[in-house]
Amino acid sequence: SVCKLNIQIAPLTDIFAEARRINTLNMKIKFKIMFKRGFLVAFTVLAITLPHIAAVEFEATEEWQVLPDGDSVPAGLHVRVDMTTGQRWAKIASSGDDELITTQEQVEAMRSGNYGGGGGGGEPGTSSSLIVPEPKPPPTFDYDLMYRTYLRIPSSVRPPLPDRDALSDEDWEAAMKQIWEDRQKTLKEAMENIVDVPDVLQEMINKIANSSSPPTPTPTRVEDLLFELGELEYLLSDLDVARDFYILGGWPILINLLSHSDPSILDLALHCVGTAVKNAGEFEDWMLENDAMALRSVVALLDGGDGGSSVGNNNNNKLIYALGSMLRGNADVLNKFRELGGPEKLLKAGRTFEGKALTKACALAGDIELEGWCVPCSRVLLISQSMGDHETALKSLRSFKCRDVEGTKVRGALKGVQKKWGKMDKEWRQEVEALAQSVIESLK
Repeated sequence: SVCKLNIQIAPLTDIFAEARRINTLNMKIKFKIMFKRGFLVAFTVLAITLPHIAAVEFEATEEWQVLPDGDSVPAGLHVRVDMTTGQRWAKIASSGDDELITTQEQVEAMRSGNYGGGGGGGEPGTSSSLIVPEPKPPPTFDYDLMYRTYLRIPSSVRPPLPDRDALSDEDWEAAMKQIWEDRQKTLKEAMENIVDVPDVLQEMINKIANSSSPPTPTPTRVEDLLFELGELEYLLSDLDVARDFYILGGWPILINLLSHSDPSILDLALHCVGTAVKNAGEFEDWMLENDAMALRSVVALLDGGDGGSSVGNNNNNKLIYALGSMLRGNADVLNKFRELGGPEKLLKAGRTFEGKALTKACALAGDIELEGWCVPCSRVLLISQSMGDHETALKSLRSFKCRDVEGTKVRGALKGVQKKWGKMDKEWRQEVEALAQSVIESLK
């Protein structure tokens, strides 16, 4: 599982450049930054490119030298790249720098320090022999720039800065250097604890599978399962994560939870299903694979045997959410829904819905053009005090063909509901009144 952490950061490229620079493990970066459970660290990334804070500038000579990663390059240098190792080499440009390194022997000679730059192909040279400083002198720091950069950070999250007036230059620079080194250590530790999203998902899938498997779940296992499902729903809002979840085999495990006996688990499982598939047509096949097991499982919940759904009033909202995510914009899934008798089951259950579940079901019926919803949608006008609910119901009613007895009930509901709009925002009220008038016109 993961814990969500808000971090004050500068451009993300700074963080990732530093992560590469300190040679952290290869990771899949998402816009959400997730940390392993038990590791919680807040840090501020300076709003300036990290190598520039250290103000380390490559000191060029007339000899070829390895150009360290992160060092800034003065203008006018001659730079070459070893395509095998990725190392960059630089020196002060001279009139004889038009030769190209074209052979493996020349490459090896340059690495060993014996390339003279002429056409000798590995013969020792006299004017450009390679000199790689070893050991490299310690970097120089621009402490003034570092200090000004830290001052741009809000004081609530800024580390205490040394008093320049109270310290000698040497002590002040030593204090600034210590702050910088502490920050580098914190950043490195944080980056090393960023986890790969597939690893998080795989661990989560395993925990869900273990917590939901027989025997009958204990209260502790139910609590663990509720926690994992809550975290999963948050992650599945990202389409890439939803795709990874499917690839890693989590989808059938989630669908199996739609038959769980605990209402709270069922509620979260429906929420996860809806979040995973909404607004992504490419996920349509998930709902139709294995003889449409996912769709069948949701449709089965509409049939409670007593005229209502089998999930109970508290879970009807999530049931409609999951069903709407499956059906909206997915023609093949909608056709299969009709084949399974879904419209009739939804209408039968909808007649027992109350509150937001009824409003959401009415909206779904209008979006996918189901029949028989004139009376259920008119109930929204009668029982809800929300003008937003009224507007939703009117939009669906406008798309229906309400005739005879249904039309009469819609007219009666419209007469009663307009009395509730007197204290509403004038502009919005006018829009809803115009919508109501269009429904009245459709009844003629």
